[in-house]
Amino acid sequence: MSELTHSEGNSELWHQIFAEGHPVLAKKQARYGRLPGQPRCKLCDAPMGGLGGWLVRLTGLHQSERNKNFCNACDSFMKAFPGGAEVNMSMMMVDVRNSVELSSRLSPSEFARTVLAMRSAVSDALARTDGFVLEYQGDSVFAVWPPGFVGSDHARKALAAADLVLDRLRQLPDAATVGIGVHTGKAYIGTASTNDGDMLSISAFGLDVNLLARVTHAAQRGEALATPEVFRNAGREPGSLSTRTLELKGISDRTPVIAIGPLTAKPSQEAKATEADAG
Repeated sequence: MSELTHSEGNSELWHQIFAEGHPVLAKKQARYGRLPGQPRCKLCDAPMGGLGGWLVRLTGLHQSERNKNFCNACDSFMKAFPGGAEVNMSMMMVDVRNSVELSSRLSPSEFARTVLAMRSAVSDALARTDGFVLEYQGDSVFAVWPPGFVGSDHARKALAAADLVLDRLRQLPDAATVGIGVHTGKAYIGTASTNDGDMLSISAFGLDVNLLARVTHAAQRGEALATPEVFRNAGREPGSLSTRTLELKGISDRTPVIAIGPLTAKPSQEAKATEADAG
């Protein structure tokens, strides 16, 4: 796949879309959200397959031939109005830990099933919490909850998604190979295009995105780590959940994290952990 490059411009429009909610797009999302079918357009939520996909095709809407992640209408919109904006939102990464070692003891088909099972668990959790996948990166998934799409309770929904992923994965073989990170912070989210301008995607950039990646990498197998920012934005207290402090490569300050999920809940304790491998 061609390298994606950052797109500039139309910041007010994209800030309204991702931070506040654009009224036209919100109506489309509400309307299409009632229709069944997968996959779905990442921007307007229109179903591209199944019964819902058949119904929307009657209106002239269909999967974009240039970009399968979006419908033809949203693809045309992004091409006409490229750009993005800085938005405070909640984010989650799910990563298969020690994937090289895991792939060495599994056949290629078994390893693929493990990765696809992880993706399926994430997709199910996002469907139930209004989040959406921003990027698939090999054996990891990057998901976001922009407030303009999901409302002001985006942090609560991200925490709920992490719990759902843990619940689903612990029922599967090799579930303990997965690590999860959840963070709320500011990111530049917007369109990114290939060098030749032929394809557009939506990507996120910034220190908080990199911090999330480091936190995810520091998660132990079968563990989900959330930053205090997520809990503060969700209006929740960590309670009896375990806490510790991480020293993350490239991050100047030590980063406190909270282990979430039923299997990681235990009496609160303060510990220090250093990221073993920054990757």
